[in-house]
Amino acid sequence: MDIENRKKGLHPTWFFLILILLTIVLSAILSLFNFQGTAIEISSSLKSSTSVVTVESLLSAEGFKFIFGESINNFLKFMPLGTLIIGLIGIGIALKTGFLKSLFSKVSKILPRRTMFFVFSLLCIVMGFSSDLSFVIMIPVAAILFTEYKRSQMLGMTMAFVSTAAGANINLFITSLDYSLIELAKSSVNIIDSDYKYGYSGNLFFIVVSTLLLALLISTVTEIMARTKPVRIGEEEIKINSKLDKKGLKNSLIALFIMIIIFTYSIIPGLPLSGALLDSSQQFYVNQLFSVNAPFVNGILYIVSLGFIVCGLIYGFTTKQFKSDNDIIKAFSNSLNGIGEMLLLIFVSSQFIALFKYTNIGNVITVNIFNFLKYNEFSFIVLIILSFVGVALSNLFLTSISTKWTLFVPSLIPVFMKSNITPEFTGAIFRLASSTTNMITPLLPYFCIFLGFVGLYSRNDFSIKKCYKLIIPYFIAITILWLFIIISWYVLRAPIGPNVYPTI
Repeated sequence: MDIENRKKGLHPTWFFLILILLTIVLSAILSLFNFQGTAIEISSSLKSSTSVVTVESLLSAEGFKFIFGESINNFLKFMPLGTLIIGLIGIGIALKTGFLKSLFSKVSKILPRRTMFFVFSLLCIVMGFSSDLSFVIMIPVAAILFTEYKRSQMLGMTMAFVSTAAGANINLFITSLDYSLIELAKSSVNIIDSDYKYGYSGNLFFIVVSTLLLALLISTVTEIMARTKPVRIGEEEIKINSKLDKKGLKNSLIALFIMIIIFTYSIIPGLPLSGALLDSSQQFYVNQLFSVNAPFVNGILYIVSLGFIVCGLIYGFTTKQFKSDNDIIKAFSNSLNGIGEMLLLIFVSSQFIALFKYTNIGNVITVNIFNFLKYNEFSFIVLIILSFVGVALSNLFLTSISTKWTLFVPSLIPVFMKSNITPEFTGAIFRLASSTTNMITPLLPYFCIFLGFVGLYSRNDFSIKKCYKLIIPYFIAITILWLFIIISWYVLRAPIGPNVYPTI
């Protein structure tokens, strides 16, 4: 028994519990030795100020209050919890009725495997404007898709997770992320050059090319790795009459098309009764669509889940799987079967992330990394490479891109501009570097969701080591790609956006 357990490796639940213990001990040690950093802030009036960021100990009266007093709140407020349940209900209905299997079976006969992998990876990246949607929906969908293409389901889920995590800060389109990052940086830019025009589309070319190359790289790595990964065969495959299957798929797709028209109309402004899912308080359309308060962004997971439910129900009725209302309720109940282990992972992960944020360790480490880069007067290629590494390292401890950018901007935007590197190119470097370690840090809230889905498709060898072995090849390849793109673009002086170049 001991030999078998050693072979299985460390279960992700124990992994998070160990991280919790290390966080408690480390916070006490760092607080005892007064580990701190100095953060710079620049106001809209171009006045700079400094503040000291310190580590909060969990081995204190206040720390104990947080550990035990806020544990339930930390779990209930953990974003992946609610989104997972909503997403799984929709996916579960579409999966258990056979709708997704039928759909992807037809797709696999039309699109070659490599083309489909590229398209799917690109879709995960583009849908990254909603982390809930990308992680909760695309990971289980990938498992079903890869089954029809006779490739490892766990590798498919890894591809979906990596595509979403690595593509979190880039996209084919200008989103609210571009606006928020630029607004936060304008004050620092104006300190160096008050006349500099920091445009919203300044690194559009760079980001679009990076997005396409990322999808191509991920799909290529997936195809190479798939040759050695086994495919798990479904144990309970529903046998459906081919005529009923064809009719059911047709009816479901018609319903899906109607729903797409309705929801598309709801995000078009200026038409009669249109624009219901837009944030009318915003001036620009992209902000109306993607702002924090936009109904479209906040409701996209529910909308997609509803689409899966409708298609699954129509397919189930047409193929005569549903004969009464009890059959429907049973299908909804079954869609949440087997997620007990995932809920346990969410609980321990939510506690770890909440405790780590409370200690402020991530902020202090990030501030010190950025100050090191600022005060050592690096320039040109050396500055670019070290900043890339520094941001990637800081992302291991502080995954919020807006928080990191707030700390990065006043310290390093002036340094880059003094080295004749444009703010737009600096922002592009920052975004790629931030996305590099997204896939490997346990502080990413949706990392536990990926682990949970891998657990559903693992037999007796579910371990944190196995999960990282799936991710690491992608991590290495993406890191090399990002550095190659950044350095090549800088050396070639190619435009990164309309009338914008890497250097001033």
